[in-house]
Amino acid sequence: MLKTIHIMKKRSLFLVLGLAMLTMSCADDDTSSTNNIDPANGNKVLLLKVDLVTNNFEGGKELSFEEADTFTITPEYVSPGDFGSIKLKYEETDETIFDGTIVWDGLGEMSYPATLSAPTSFEVIENGVPMPADQDIVFVDYGLGDIDFPLTTNHESVWASISHLQAVKDYRAINPNAKVHLFLYAPSVGIGDPAEWDWFVILKN
Repeated sequence: MLKTIHIMKKRSLFLVLGLAMLTMSCADDDTSSTNNIDPANGNKVLLLKVDLVTNNFEGGKELSFEEADTFTITPEYVSPGDFGSIKLKYEETDETIFDGTIVWDGLGEMSYPATLSAPTSFEVIENGVPMPADQDIVFVDYGLGDIDFPLTTNHESVWASISHLQAVKDYRAINPNAKVHLFLYAPSVGIGDPAEWDWFVILKN
């Protein structure tokens, strides 16, 4: 009887230890998946999505590339007769930064990056990062003159939506002279709905 109780106690102890280790492992996984922005190592680009109408921050993604001395964004635009697309390439490495479809009287979708990290996964800071000078904010022009929607925006409102992110502070601290690129993704054109369009703020480390 005493031997049976002793065995049961040992099993219970192993069960508790196992559950504790599983909980710690899950916690570690959550940390690695949500706090993985690291602009200090390697050649990185940060994409931050901001809703065109509400100026709400909707998530982002840090992308890693081969080493390069300069950073040039080259658009590859297919005008949507019915279906079109817009791809942004990192010219120096010939790698993709963004890819998405555009549908006339419909709704395209972003295909690269496949997913974005949720806004809640980004660490925030108390004091926002000052907005760069106007000459340091560059609009990614990909031949939208033949499509009837505004190309102007309130830079202050877009910047305010991302200025309290730790990642933005880190990127600007590492490369304070880098241009901040603004890219407008409009997946629906023709009778398009601006509520479906987004700005992407593109930062380089």
